[in-house]
Amino acid sequence: MNSRKLFSFAMCAIIVGILMTGCVSYRVTKAVEGRSLPDTPSEFRVGTTTLQEALQALGAPDQVAELEGKDVLIYQQSLLTNSGLSFGIPLSEIWGQSFNFSAYGELVRYDVVVLSFTPDGILSEMVSERGSRYPYLKTMLSDMQ
Repeated sequence: MNSRKLFSFAMCAIIVGILMTGCVSYRVTKAVEGRSLPDTPSEFRVGTTTLQEALQALGAPDQVAELEGKDVLIYQQSLLTNSGLSFGIPLSEIWGQSFNFSAYGELVRYDVVVLSFTPDGILSEMVSERGSRYPYLKTMLSDMQ
């Protein structure tokens, strides 16, 4: 009986030793693209604020577009958080194969300020939204319905 306990203990020690030589890694990547965006400035007024005033207050936009004859300035900041967990157990000495498990996740957040100006350079629409994938499209399209 004693030799059986010793054998069981030795096998458990070998298995635990093999499992402990495995690898666990956790990786987090954070990236920011674009500059920090203010909330829609309170001094901006639809119908009175000019294109020049907006450019002086916010600087050059990230994108410029023309939509239905209006000039649209888009200020955008993208925040990306990517994380991954990997776990491997090298059992190739026993079974000829190793076990590898991986899990990954990604979170992308877009903060956007969109200003639309008439051909005369007067602010006609103002949209500011934080934390969604396509905020300005969702907001503008919901107003058109």
